[in-house]
Amino acid sequence: MQRAIVLVSLAPGTEEETLASFKGMKEVTEMYQTYGLYDLILIVEGPDEQAIKSTITGRLRSNPNITSTITMKVVG
Repeated sequence: MQRAIVLVSLAPGTEEETLASFKGMKEVTEMYQTYGLYDLILIVEGPDEQAIKSTITGRLRSNPNITSTITMKVVG
């Protein structure tokens, strides 16, 4: 199982709506709302790197509330 940490910046005032939209995603195994430069920290899991890439580019980044992301692949 592969894992990535995704730091997410959101449009102001969209935190709760965006969190709710991710709750049904089995690939997003953990979510944390934060204050500061990033608004959410997501843990994304998948069977391989391609599955994680597909989740991030196809499902997360397509959300209109997301203004930017930074992805860190977990190794080991």
